[in-house]
Amino acid sequence: MIKINLKIQFLLFVICLFFIGLGINSILATGFQSGVNLFYQISPIIPFAFSAFIFGQNIYSKRALQK
Repeated sequence: MIKINLKIQFLLFVICLFFIGLGINSILATGFQSGVNLFYQISPIIPFAFSAFIFGQNIYSKRALQK
C-alpha cells in the first residue's frame, strides 16, 4: 500500500465523493435509461466510487492502527 499523509487521503476522498455526486446528479437530471445507455450513464461513476472506497478504507485502517 502506498503511504501518503492522512490529510492528502482525506482530500482525495472528498474529491472522489464530489465526482460521485456529480455523476448521480447527471443521472437524475437525464433520467434512468435502459440497456447499454444505462451502462454508459453509470460507467463514469465507477472509478470514483472504487477510489472513494479505497481511500475510506485507508483512512479507517490508519486510525484503527493508531489506537
